[in-house]
Amino acid sequence: MPINSKFATSIQLLFLTCLILSGFWYIGSALTGVLLIIAAVFGCVGAFNRHTFQSYSLSKLMLIYLVWLYVVALSSSVPNTSMMTLAVLAGLPVMYLVASNTPNFAEIWKSLRVVIFVTAVGLALWAIWQVENHIGYGWAVGPLVDRNAFAALMNLLWFPAAYLFISNEFASKRWVLLLLGGGLFIINMALFATSSRGGIVTWLLLLPFILWASYLYTKSKQLIAIVLGIALFAYFCSAQFLHSNVADRTFQIGPSTQAGQLSKDVSTNVRLLIWQSTIKIALNHPFTGTGWGTFEAYYPTYRSPLENSSSGVVAHNDYVQLPAEGGIPALLLQLSIVLGLLLQLRKSLKRASEDAGFESTALLLGCLAIFIHAAVNFIFVFAFMNIMVGLYLARAVQLIDTPQSVKISSFEQIRPSVKRLLAGFIILMVSTPFALHLFAQAFLAGSQPGLKAINLVAPKVTVYSIANFITTIRPQEGIAQEAMLQTAEQFLAVSANNNSPVTDDFKHELLNETIERYESARARSANNPNMGVREVKMLIAYHDMLGGDIAYTKAQQILSSSLKTDPYHAQSMIMLARLQVAEGQRSEAIRTLQYAENHVRTQRDQQLIVVETLRQLAAPKKIAELDDIEKQLGLVHSDSETGRPLILPPNFNENINAKLKAIAGQLKQAQ
Repeated sequence: MPINSKFATSIQLLFLTCLILSGFWYIGSALTGVLLIIAAVFGCVGAFNRHTFQSYSLSKLMLIYLVWLYVVALSSSVPNTSMMTLAVLAGLPVMYLVASNTPNFAEIWKSLRVVIFVTAVGLALWAIWQVENHIGYGWAVGPLVDRNAFAALMNLLWFPAAYLFISNEFASKRWVLLLLGGGLFIINMALFATSSRGGIVTWLLLLPFILWASYLYTKSKQLIAIVLGIALFAYFCSAQFLHSNVADRTFQIGPSTQAGQLSKDVSTNVRLLIWQSTIKIALNHPFTGTGWGTFEAYYPTYRSPLENSSSGVVAHNDYVQLPAEGGIPALLLQLSIVLGLLLQLRKSLKRASEDAGFESTALLLGCLAIFIHAAVNFIFVFAFMNIMVGLYLARAVQLIDTPQSVKISSFEQIRPSVKRLLAGFIILMVSTPFALHLFAQAFLAGSQPGLKAINLVAPKVTVYSIANFITTIRPQEGIAQEAMLQTAEQFLAVSANNNSPVTDDFKHELLNETIERYESARARSANNPNMGVREVKMLIAYHDMLGGDIAYTKAQQILSSSLKTDPYHAQSMIMLARLQVAEGQRSEAIRTLQYAENHVRTQRDQQLIVVETLRQLAAPKKIAELDDIEKQLGLVHSDSETGRPLILPPNFNENINAKLKAIAGQLKQAQ
């Protein structure tokens, strides 16, 4: 290979590695979206230069799927969330179409599969270390937040690793075989250390296929026995040394249930209730769904009263959540991809005696493991899963399919400048949401490194000016809208001071503008009750500027709408009680809180309700300890929203309850 060709391959390998790693970035998926657009642009440029598009068995289906992903994102009533989730889901069709049309992808893959194997071993060691040292909950999760998702990742990585170990490619290098066998053992051990029932059962279901393909390829029963021996030894080590054994959690039977009934298993029963509610969402939004990533916003309205233990963020079944968010067509397209994968697997198994057929089988089994596990968990919400499945499928079809060359018109009748202008416009339209989101993250979120850098040369640039610039281009941008709201809230709080030079007319104008911004934000977030709580809090605080009756009436309407969206939203109930107090109905507020305490779903929410009840009972006296408790409970909520594993201090809830009981006793004695 010429030097320039080697350099190009190295650059492409680096790009793909960065793209996969971007899928692990929890701050957002905008970077992944930008990188996918770059990949698509270079893929299209290559196809137009060659005047041909290589169409494989799944290419047309992937193209239709990609178009539908975009249609749903554009039609969503929660546009920012849907567009960012689009970047997650688009990894599968984009990478399949681009990689399968990359002429030197075979060369890239030879290096990429080594990178993937080394990464797999590194992630597995990380997870084993977590279990051994009781990090977090002591589960094997690696960089993820869920052991089931990590088990799916280990499955995705194990089957190609098994191919590398079994294939003849490294048969002459014993030290390489030892490293590959050791890596396979570590990946297996990490899989078993997750104790994920779905992940381990999926692996067991697909294991006979890889063993059969191995026998067809090597004609060696001894090698198959070695692979099984590695797996059994990994299971033994996980059970004995890490004390992680899936057999210990096969069923979680309640005291009144009959052993062996799957529907009575606590975890399974919760999933069944979630699935029933999610199916109702899908049936009520059959065509384009509610929009990608909007399940959390719509689920509370449909939530079963019996389901009170899940976070309500995901449906724990991608085949149920997909039609809820993307309509019935999305489900049909996903099932069609599964069917196409199975047909490809059948074709690969027939050629398993060849190196191409055997590697294709291993890659397809890794993909199939993901699709199977997605039926009982949330898998495709992770960008790297979609990206890697797209790459696996692209390489698998390249190995065994004969592509159809589709001629692409060069549009020679159109001037080059016009073509460049048109292409640039399309790229700009598609990439703007992701680019602005990245811009907002750098300048407006967290420690605001971008703003600090620009202030070195332009000190007068503020958060408000940048947020205003972004929302002028794209009003749906959530980070910028939040920055505008926070700035307005802070300014109103400062201007409420009697010594403030701000005129009443300006404050009134700013207040009305902020209310309009809140209304717009709630409309773009499926009436997010948290946003409604903030708006009501502001209406109560500045009711004199709006007129007491007008402010209180509007606050009542907002809370009624929020509680209709989420009947168990603790903060909305607390704010309703505060509104009643502001209207002079303290006894009614106490009754509202007593009702709320018996109807909220989580212990944390119950504790928040008790804090507010004690605060109202103590009024006008203020108890600082209640504020401290509320802050502690608020941290619990914020940690759970960041995507990090939530680890509470020992006896956290018991200590909170003891403090609340002590304060209640003091108030009773004072009376």
